[in-house]
Amino acid sequence: MPDPSSPEEAHDILARAQGLGVDGLLTMLEQLDGVEEAAVVRGALTAGVPTTVVLEELRREVERRLVRTSAFYDQTQW
Repeated sequence: MPDPSSPEEAHDILARAQGLGVDGLLTMLEQLDGVEEAAVVRGALTAGVPTTVVLEELRREVERRLVRTSAFYDQTQW
């Protein structure tokens, strides 16, 4: 498996989240073991937090989890 710390590999990992809207990112967050966090995001939207703010925070969280998951499954680091 390629090194997830390299810029090329990090870009490939993060590409999965690029271009997704709130719904797509919420689905991805749930798939990355973030069901509770997704519920908090939905609550923030319901409470009137601006979508642009929610989208940016959501994207950061999904990207963080993608990188973390990739590093976990990279057996060369075990």
